[in-house]
Amino acid sequence: MINNPTLFNMFGGIRPMARALDEAPSNVSAWNQNGRIPAEKQPHVLEVGVALGLPITAEHVVFPLGRPDANDGLTLPAKPNAVVCDRRAQTQRQDAA
Repeated sequence: MINNPTLFNMFGGIRPMARALDEAPSNVSAWNQNGRIPAEKQPHVLEVGVALGLPITAEHVVFPLGRPDANDGLTLPAKPNAVVCDRRAQTQRQDAA
C-alpha cells in the first residue's frame, strides 16, 4: 500500500487518468513529469476525480505529487542586495522659444 499516493496513482496511472479526463496520455504524462497540473485544467481534474468517487481534494490537484516538505532540503535563493544609484538626475533642456 502506498502511504502518500500521488494524484496519478489515485486515478490508477497515467493512461486511466488520461481516459477519465479525455486528455492525451502524453499531456498527463507531462503533468506527472513536471509535478504540476495546468491551472486551467485543475477544476476539471477535481470535478472528474470527485465524480469517480476518488478521495481527492483541491490540495491533491495543486500538489499532484504531494505537498513539498518544508524540510526537503530546498533553500530559497538569497535576496539580492538593494541597488543604489548615486548619480544625480539630469534635467531636460527647455527649448528656448
